[in-house]
This record gives sequence, structure tokens and C-alpha cells, in this order.
Amino acid sequence: MDEGRSRSRWAGDAVAVAGYLAGAIVLCARLLAHPGQRLPYTPGDRILAEYYLAWAARCVRHLENPFLLDRLNAPVGVNGMANTTMLGLGLPLAPVTMLVGPGITFDLLVVLTLAATAAAWFWLLSRHVVDNRVAAWVGGLVAAFAPSVANHATFHPNLTAQFLVPVIVWRVVKLRDAPVRGGLILAALVVWQVFINEETLFITALAIGVFGLLWLVQRPREVRALSVLAGLGVTLLATAVVLAFPLWWQFSGTGAYRGGEKQMTAFHTDLLGFTSFSRNSVAVRFSEFQPEPGFSAEQHGYFGWPLVIAVAAVVAWRWREPLVRSLAGTGVLFAVLSLGNELTLYQREIGVPGPYALLRHLPLFDTLLPTRLGEAATWAVAPLVAIGLDRLPAPAGMRLLKAGLVAAVLVPAAPVPIKVFDRPAVPAFIASGEWRSFVGPQESVLIVPLATFEHWTAMSWATATGTELRMSHGYFLGPAGGVQGRHATVGAPARPTDRLINAATGTHQVTAVTDLDREQARLDLAYWRTSIVLAPDGPAAAAERGTLDALLGPGRLTGGLWLWDVRNP
Repeated sequence: MDEGRSRSRWAGDAVAVAGYLAGAIVLCARLLAHPGQRLPYTPGDRILAEYYLAWAARCVRHLENPFLLDRLNAPVGVNGMANTTMLGLGLPLAPVTMLVGPGITFDLLVVLTLAATAAAWFWLLSRHVVDNRVAAWVGGLVAAFAPSVANHATFHPNLTAQFLVPVIVWRVVKLRDAPVRGGLILAALVVWQVFINEETLFITALAIGVFGLLWLVQRPREVRALSVLAGLGVTLLATAVVLAFPLWWQFSGTGAYRGGEKQMTAFHTDLLGFTSFSRNSVAVRFSEFQPEPGFSAEQHGYFGWPLVIAVAAVVAWRWREPLVRSLAGTGVLFAVLSLGNELTLYQREIGVPGPYALLRHLPLFDTLLPTRLGEAATWAVAPLVAIGLDRLPAPAGMRLLKAGLVAAVLVPAAPVPIKVFDRPAVPAFIASGEWRSFVGPQESVLIVPLATFEHWTAMSWATATGTELRMSHGYFLGPAGGVQGRHATVGAPARPTDRLINAATGTHQVTAVTDLDREQARLDLAYWRTSIVLAPDGPAAAAERGTLDALLGPGRLTGGLWLWDVRNP
């Protein structure tokens, strides 16, 4: 390639990336208007991600073990490798978090990871799949702004960060030519992806395996199986050396668990989930099936019928191409698996087991959300869209019609800007640091309502302290019953006092308390090494405050919070 063409290509790349960046900024515009000061609806998982970003910054600042979150679930702590701590993003961005705070880091991270994911797919498609760079650009747009990615912008930067997926795919292909060098490069990518999100890596490996088998059947000589296997062996050996301790910690260290929390497999795709539109899409009001409001981040698929019809037409039209057949087969398989353990129609079970039921008890599959297998369907749809545009003839006079066709297919499924609300102020008792005078180095704080996805304020207050505040509870995954190796549960193992507090939270009524309950509360607080108990002011937590008054005696209002000092006199 001559110098002029090279400069032209790089200029085109810059324009493409700028377009993706602009799209990510529009999607996050309401957040970016007041960086770090706004939250999306139901912000539970965003608050958790901010905590992890703050934790990564703390680990860099104090050179602490990043795999043990000792400021949650006191006195045991939380297994960082068994939770989505996204250290592969949080540690490199620790200086940014220390400078501007985890809220702004989160906003920047979502914008940059969406743009980077789109750019990575554009690179793969434009360099190795299609000749038409506009077609490749559209493919990158689908790969990064489809619901399986863009819907996570509200909560999960570790899942918008799919920029390594197309690079890993390409490096697996390159193993044919340089198994040793290629294996080492692939190992570096795998290690990085492990510390961004293991689930995405697992789905990527499954998708590459399925695609590879389909390609092998059609083009066995091009695969060079022995070279690829040798390269994968180098990758496996190198990653095993680097990840030996982190993976040991994940499965055998403090807070390790075996198998997923039961609710995980409840997240699956409805039978109408691919032809319908996501709740965050432009055309959701015209959808034949509108999923219930709630955690829309897990609405994978939801391409809408225009895009599904267009992709089906491309597959039928170009069926003779091995690449199209392999992509279509891979996409369909993962779309079917994402239907979960029990098939649903209009979100109602129809009494037919889903194909995922055959896999759900297998290791790794038992911690996977079935709906997220729809990510692999998106990875198939994006190149199929690019291939269709690349092969579609468009004389000069028809280019406007072609652009209109693309818009008609993609715009209805496009995501709308994230809905937000103003972040509540951190109570003065926390923000001023007054809490420090009540809490010793090894002591913890019990905050009610107990931290969950819905009740996220406790985690947000802890994040505001730079994760200095040690909590007796928290929102995380750990072993059920607190016993090492048991299946996962959300939050700290429930003790008797937890049940009293949770009863008040669930019923909005003060829980009846006996002398035995008061004695048990003293034992539970001693186990947690609790020095103070905190509850928010206002009517929302009135039942919890009344229950705590009955358990511990009257609390007092200070710095915007109710406080019960339970330290020994």
C-alpha cells in the first residue's frame, strides 16, 4: 500500500472512530451533562461498579490485595475474583478515579468502552471480512450499540467493554501461521479479558469453538488444525502460569463458592425476544412484545423484526458462502441457548424445557446468565450485516436508497439516551468523615436497609469514603450460609438479626422484638464487630428504625442519619 492510500485509510479510521464516539456520547448525554452527579434508573449495579472502581483505586494507593474486598462482609470479606470487580479496567484507571472519583470514571468508561468495542469490530470487518469500509462501519455500529451491549451502559462497563472479543477471534485465526508467537499474544489478551469479565471470555471461547467446527467441516485445509492446536496449547500454558494464583483464589480462596445463585438462570430470552424491541430502543412502543419494566440490561437479542428479516435475507441470499453459513449457524445456536431452562412466550412459561436445561448443571454454565449467550448472536449478526451491505450492488443513483434501507433496518432498534435522575447527596455524617470517630480499625458499620440491588444507598455511602468504611454486609456474591464452597448467594449470610431487619424492610412494619431477639442481636453485632448502626432519616426507613429502637434502644439523629452506638461502654 502506498503512502497516500495508507494516510487515506487512517483518516477513514479516525472518522469511523469519531462516529462511534459521538454515538456513545449521545447515548450517555444525560449522564455527561453532569458528570458523576446523575444515576440511571434502578442504579443498583452501577453503584456496585462504582464501588469496585473505588476499590481498585484503593488497592493501587495502599498496595492491598485486589482479590480480597475486606471492607465488605465483615469480618470475612468478599472474594474479588468471584465477583465482577473488573480489575482489568479499574486498576489502569485508578489514577483517574483518585483524581475525579468513581462516578466520573464510570461515565468515561462506558463512553470509551462502547466506542472501543465498535472500533475493534470495524477494524476486524474492514481489514479481514469486507472491502466496503462503510459496510464495516455499520457492522461495528451493530456490534457495539445492539441491546446486548448498549443496554449495559446503565450498569455494567465490564460488559460494554467487548473490544477484545474481535481481537481474540482474529488472534485465534492467526495461530495457523505462528503458533508460538501467536499463542503468547493470545494469552496476553485472554489474561486481560479475565480481569475485565470472565463471562464474556467464556462465551467468546464457546462461540469460537462452534464457529471453528462449522468452518472446519467446510474448509478443513484452511484451518491447519495442528498449528491451531499447538498455538492454543501455548496459550493455555502461558495463561495457566499467569492466572494460577488468581484462579486458585477464585475457586478456593476466601469467599469462594461453587455454582451460581438460583436467580441467575431466571434471566433468559423470551421466544419473541429477538423480533421485538428492547425497552431502551427507539421503536419499543411499536413492538409486538414489550418486556416488563425493570432490569433491561439483561434484554439481550431484541434486534426487532426489521433487522431480523434483513439478516435472514442476507443469509438466504449468500448461503453459498462458507463464512455466512458459519456465522448463521453460530448465531442461531446461541440465540436458542439464550432461551434458558424453560421456554416463555410473553414472559409466561409454556411448559416446554429450553435447551439450556441440558447445560445448567455443568461447571461454569451453572453461574452463567442464559440471556447473555445472546451476545454471541450479536457477534454473528454484526458481520452478517456488513457482508450484506458489502455484497449489495448500489449504482451511484441508488446510494441514497441504500442508505435509507440501512436506516429503516437499524434505527428502530437503536438505543435512546439513558434516563437519569440526580444522585442523592451523601449524608453529612458520612461525607464529613464524622463516622471515623466511632469506628475502630477492625470494627464495622451496620447500615439499614441491608444492601441489595434495590437498596443501594449503603454501598454508595461506602464508595463515597473511598471504600474506607468497613461494612458488616454489602451487595456481592458469596457462599450461601457463609460456608466455603457452597453455591452462590447475594449478600452476607443471613443471621437472625438480619431476618428481623429484612422483615421490617419487606413489610414496612416494625418487627415485634423479644428479649431473646435482643440477646441474639448482641451476639450478631459482636460477630460483625459492629461499632455503630446507621439508618437513613425519613419515612421510607421508619419500620427499620422502629425495629432497631426495639432491639438496641433509642437511636439519635446526627448528620442526617440515625445512629445507634453499640460499642461496649
